[in-house]
Amino acid sequence: MKKNEEYIVTCIDDTDLNSGVVKIDDMVVFVPNLLIGEKAKIKIVKVNKKYAFGIITQLLGPSINRQELTCEVAKTCGGCQLQYMKYAYQLDYKYKHVKKLFEDIEVKPILGMDSPWYYRNKAQFPVKIKDGKVQMGFYRQHSNDVVTCKACKIQDFTINEIFGFIQKHITIEMAEGLRHIFIRHSSTDEIQVVFIGKNEKNVFSLSKLLKNTFSNITSIVFNYNTRNDNVILGDTYKVLYGNDYIIEKCLGNKVKLHFKSFFQVNPIQMEVLYNQAIKAANLSGNETCIDMYAGTGTIGMAVSKHAKSVIGVEIVKEAVDNANENTKMNHLDNCHYVCQDATDFAHEHKNDKIDVVFIDPPRKGMTENGIQDTVTMQPEKIIYVSCNPKTLSRDLKIFKNYGYQCEYVQPVDMFCQTTGLECVAKLVKIV
Repeated sequence: MKKNEEYIVTCIDDTDLNSGVVKIDDMVVFVPNLLIGEKAKIKIVKVNKKYAFGIITQLLGPSINRQELTCEVAKTCGGCQLQYMKYAYQLDYKYKHVKKLFEDIEVKPILGMDSPWYYRNKAQFPVKIKDGKVQMGFYRQHSNDVVTCKACKIQDFTINEIFGFIQKHITIEMAEGLRHIFIRHSSTDEIQVVFIGKNEKNVFSLSKLLKNTFSNITSIVFNYNTRNDNVILGDTYKVLYGNDYIIEKCLGNKVKLHFKSFFQVNPIQMEVLYNQAIKAANLSGNETCIDMYAGTGTIGMAVSKHAKSVIGVEIVKEAVDNANENTKMNHLDNCHYVCQDATDFAHEHKNDKIDVVFIDPPRKGMTENGIQDTVTMQPEKIIYVSCNPKTLSRDLKIFKNYGYQCEYVQPVDMFCQTTGLECVAKLVKIV
């Protein structure tokens, strides 16, 4: 097999990274966007010793699970990897691959959306100048090239409206000092616009135009970033209008959300996810709960309505300050947050009676030290919220070595049209 050779193939399997699998003379070939059962003409683009990569040049027999692309940049933007699959099949595809990771654990049916479009409450648009024109949109997959677009089918309608307005009114002079434009739209209908770049002097007129046009813009910020890497947000900023935060809402609680703070991008599925975490804990109202790596306190505040008390632990002081402001704003007297290293906290409280620990780590999952910290407190139950099934699978094996067995995993489709997936895992102490 050589590069640029063409073959007619039938797809026999797929991977969790959105590639179909075909075999040519016992050589495995991975072909992006090819569905099981589909017949296609492919061209080989890379050959390794044991496998190769190809691309579809002509689809000869499409699957009934394939749908027409309705997004103008779907083939060039790296955002919606699964948009060519019908949504029911996307759920089946994700479920199949998450099930493979947890062969000895019950995996409950995946919880999807009724309408899997226009759900995102946050967007980050790169800004570049090329050939005398301003480019705004999304990055091409595996590239720093900007794919320009008028709107995005997974961003909410308000974000698309503001993005279109900025595209219409931005000038080269305004764009010269910019790297990104960040837009958030909260479930309380507040809008935040953050300009990110070297200097703010050229965006004052655009800021004024935005706030005069959109009455629900409550925050316009300039974030200074002069770095030459892929880090989007810098350390310093200036408020151009309103506040440096907007008010969000989750499960009836108001959340003061600073523009640097993490918040789930799908507000509908976020509530599904957190309700599943609370359901897994099976709280009676008498429990002492710990919210580890708590951020601004979204999970802990939701849990506090069902438990005796909640202590949130977070190392970032600004996040702790926000979390405690949020508990006061929501009159949650049984919930408070401490700024402390998780290891120190765990050892201080190892002799306390802790009933449930909630964990929501980043994509890289937990370190073994973090797992040791959690089990040091000897909770009856651990509820692990994960945005990466692979690191969840790894961490559950380590937890088992420390005496905690996973009862089940509940997948939630938070990132429709993409390969992303959230899961809730319920762990109990092995007697």
